[in-house]
Amino acid sequence: METATIILPFVGAGLVGALFSRFTGMNLSMCMLCIFLYMGATPEQTLAVLLMFNAFTYFTTYSQTHPVQFSTFTFFKGAKFIIPIVITFALAMVQPFFGIVFFVIVFLAEIFAKMYKATDRAVRPAKKELAKMAVIASALGLLGTAGVMLIPERFYFIAAGVVIIGFVVFIRAAADRKRWQRSWDRILYFTALIMGVTGIDASDWLGAVKRKDVSPLARMYPLVINIAIIAALIGSYVWYRYFSLAALFATIGASLGIRFFGVYRHGERGTFSYITLAITFVAVLVFMIIQPQPTGLPEFPEAHTSPVWKLLNF
Repeated sequence: METATIILPFVGAGLVGALFSRFTGMNLSMCMLCIFLYMGATPEQTLAVLLMFNAFTYFTTYSQTHPVQFSTFTFFKGAKFIIPIVITFALAMVQPFFGIVFFVIVFLAEIFAKMYKATDRAVRPAKKELAKMAVIASALGLLGTAGVMLIPERFYFIAAGVVIIGFVVFIRAAADRKRWQRSWDRILYFTALIMGVTGIDASDWLGAVKRKDVSPLARMYPLVINIAIIAALIGSYVWYRYFSLAALFATIGASLGIRFFGVYRHGERGTFSYITLAITFVAVLVFMIIQPQPTGLPEFPEAHTSPVWKLLNF
């Protein structure tokens, strides 16, 4: 019974976030950032939980329109997929975080390989150039993650709200698709830094206001930012030593919402929805007025450490 009382709020949070995002167009990670803070998450908890949430829900969102089949995998095709499954379970016995992150990395790597192959050869960047983009974004994400410790705990919710309002203002100003053409890549890299601080993945919003001339980075941004998310997730664990098994159930709630109701599709032509921006702005103002307190997220007893991990005293 105690376990259910811990799990259900997270499942409900993920479901509510997915539904609100689906019917308003508000970015899902922005929704979840507000929800996790409202639930009492500290800055370090918020970041770690949201980064893991983003990685899992990206797979769910992608597979919603692109069916994932083992027979089409690149690295672990067909029956070979049993290899990472075995490794995942072995790592999870030592430390759940390592097992889950490895599992996410394998699935995302397969998705990224599929995305890269599906991109027209005439416009897709070389693998070396793509790797350079991912390294830069990851470095900025890690820098942002490390910087969270500099933000006073009681003011983090204000910083989060200001960032979301900043996105609203920016997306509104980016309606002119010729504006900031030359600086667009720098703006995209800056969002990787913001992701490291807040956990926000705004790839759906940014994709909806892409410039008239699409750069290689803009074209591959979902891939690049998700690699940076994984790097930031690992960095957050190294710096803050926080991992929540309970919070993973938020991804289950969100997955249910996405599977049954889909995701909001922003048009890539014309202006961005004023209604979406207005709802997001009002929602964040209400969130900031509430002034959530960082009391800490509920956890399973001894959730962070497996018996094997204790035995090794790692």
